[in-house]
Amino acid sequence: MLTIFWCEKSIAGNMKVSVDTVKLQEIEMAMNGSSDKNGMKVDKTAASLDDAMLLSGFGIYNISHMLMSGVILLGMIMQSLALGYILPAAQCDLDLTLQQRGWLSAIPFLAIILTSYFWGWLADTQGRRPVMLFSMMISAVFSAFASFAPDVISFGVLVFLSAIFMSGSSAVVYTYLGEFNNLRHRDKMVAFGSSFVGIGTVILPCVSWLILPLEFAYPISILGIEYRPWRLLVVACAIPFALGSVLLAFAPESPKFLFATGNYDAALDVVKRIYHRNTKKDVDTFPIKSLIVDQHTAKTSNVRGLAAIWSSMKEQTVPLFQRPLLAWTALTCFVQFGIFATTNGFYVWFPSILNSLAHHEGGESRICDVLDAGRDAVSNGTMICDDTIHTSTFERSIYIGLVFSSMYIIVGFLVDYVGKKPILVVILGITGVCGICAHLAYNQQLAVVLFAVFQMSGACIGLMNAVAVELFPTKYRAMAICLSMMMGRVGSMVGSNLIGLFLEVNCGAGFYLFGSIIIVNSLFCLTLPNKKRIPHKKIVVESTQNETHEPV
Repeated sequence: MLTIFWCEKSIAGNMKVSVDTVKLQEIEMAMNGSSDKNGMKVDKTAASLDDAMLLSGFGIYNISHMLMSGVILLGMIMQSLALGYILPAAQCDLDLTLQQRGWLSAIPFLAIILTSYFWGWLADTQGRRPVMLFSMMISAVFSAFASFAPDVISFGVLVFLSAIFMSGSSAVVYTYLGEFNNLRHRDKMVAFGSSFVGIGTVILPCVSWLILPLEFAYPISILGIEYRPWRLLVVACAIPFALGSVLLAFAPESPKFLFATGNYDAALDVVKRIYHRNTKKDVDTFPIKSLIVDQHTAKTSNVRGLAAIWSSMKEQTVPLFQRPLLAWTALTCFVQFGIFATTNGFYVWFPSILNSLAHHEGGESRICDVLDAGRDAVSNGTMICDDTIHTSTFERSIYIGLVFSSMYIIVGFLVDYVGKKPILVVILGITGVCGICAHLAYNQQLAVVLFAVFQMSGACIGLMNAVAVELFPTKYRAMAICLSMMMGRVGSMVGSNLIGLFLEVNCGAGFYLFGSIIIVNSLFCLTLPNKKRIPHKKIVVESTQNETHEPV
């Protein structure tokens, strides 16, 4: 297959000949009414959900669904990282100290840490779509309110409330995206959808560059503020969530979730909808008329009362810390912690680091030497509030964002052919080494390039979520991903504050520590299972709730 952006002429033409063609032939034999080895007639209109997803094909529906999920991810990453540009521009209006900037930068991650678990449970019990739709709309509203905050306290509270609801979609969207694609294309589409995280790191400095240099100040006497460009940037970063809410309003619920909760007809209707969009054929021509259900599939009961909610959350959580899922829970949480701590932790301070490099007028020196010199100059002189950001800061941020998003796209193309495990091991290993070397480089341009490569470890976040979609059964999948993402947010909060501390006391130690963590993550990924393949065997009734691997 040359590219994923062409619709299929036939389902079999896009499946691997050695594996998927055999499976599709067996599906067709079953639908044609062939008998099994005992001479019993096979129902020619019934199939498992995975088989039905294979027959729905791959095309415009999958691509449009990936783009919608990408818009949601774009809103998530812009709101999470926007404070890196907003706070330097707002430090005079809000009278911010360096310590306050560090804690404000950590507020979105703290909110996500405290609420991801709840959102994961809600998504596994009430549905992926309603959770994301509700949370995104409320998050966008609170972001708009935050742009009018008169002081640091009100700004922090409103950002915190916005981040609480942003958490509802930050992890669920990966599950929602993965469950609309069959096993053949799932990894690839999750990887391409995750590329919008990288695209967000390009769009964010672009939007900041367009807005922050503007010179306007509209007084709002009732609030005692002047509406300056940084306040407009707060609103601009919430626009993708507003757009994502509109798009999601026309999207269906995940067929995997519908099937897992006993809504089999609704699940089949969604599959038919995918088939219709991909093939341009009428839904009545879809060969599957019913879905095969095994005895383990049970409909979720309605939850009432705090005791029932606690019992349901316990039921969703305990299996993640028991065999056979415990090993995968520990691995995904640890790897996400390290990646988020490194990528988001450094990115929060990234504009400040680049701004210091842009104002450096001496000869060639290491990144940490430049930062130390700037700090000493401030401590020895009169401190004057300056909220301007050098133009080169935006330019370099855009260049690094382009490399970042390119890595996501490259991963999306390679994942089907190479597999998730080799990509994770290689990327994490190389980026970890580059992080250590970035501190040692005396040439500023080389140091910035190595630092940019160091940030490429973030391209593995979506890939780890694709791993989790495959490792965990449908019943616990959203909870597992939310748990791993919650640990990632813990890493972001810990990383942003630790890096701020290291920049003050020992800059080089931060590069050594987080570079080593990424290298250790690379070694841990060696324990992941190899690329999942559809077995060469006759189709059997297989519950989507039991799609998991035994721990290594």
